[in-house]
Amino acid sequence: MKNKKGFTLIEMLIVIVIMGILTTITVAQFMTAQRKARDVQRKGDISALGKALEMYYTDYGEFPRSSLGEIQLISGEIIHWGGVFEDDGYTYMATVPTENRINSPPYQYCYVVSADQKMYGLFSNLENNLDSDYNKLNNGNPYNFCSHDYNFAIISPNARLSDL
Repeated sequence: MKNKKGFTLIEMLIVIVIMGILTTITVAQFMTAQRKARDVQRKGDISALGKALEMYYTDYGEFPRSSLGEIQLISGEIIHWGGVFEDDGYTYMATVPTENRINSPPYQYCYVVSADQKMYGLFSNLENNLDSDYNKLNNGNPYNFCSHDYNFAIISPNARLSDL
C-alpha cells in the first residue's frame, strides 16, 4: 500500500466551499454593521441640529424659515447643509451636518418649519428598515417633505406632523 501525502480533490473542494460560506456570512454581517453605523450618525446629526435650532428659538422666539429644505435666518441669510449655523456673531453649530449616503438617493437632510415658525421638523432616510425609529411618527408611512420621501423624523416637542 502506498503512503499518500496531501489532500484529495474532494477535500480541497469541501474546504473551499466552507471558506466561501464563512466569507459570505462575514461580509453580510459587516455590511449590516456599516448600515447601522451610518444610521446612528444620521440620528446624531439630526438630533444635534435640533438642539441648535432650539437654542436659536430661545434667542429669537421663532425657528428659522425653511427655503427649499435649507435653513433661512431671520436676517434672510440661508445656511446651507455643510455651512456654519451662526447669527449675530453667535455660532449655534460649527458645521450643519450633511448626508453621508454612499448609495442613492443622493438628497440631503430636510428642514421644515411651520407657518408661524413655532414648530420644526427634520427629516432623513435610514438604511436599516428594521430600526425602531423607521417611519415611527407616521404609522409606517414615509414622510413626504422637500419633494422627497423620508423614513426618519425629529420634530419639535410641541409639534405634530400635520402642523408642518
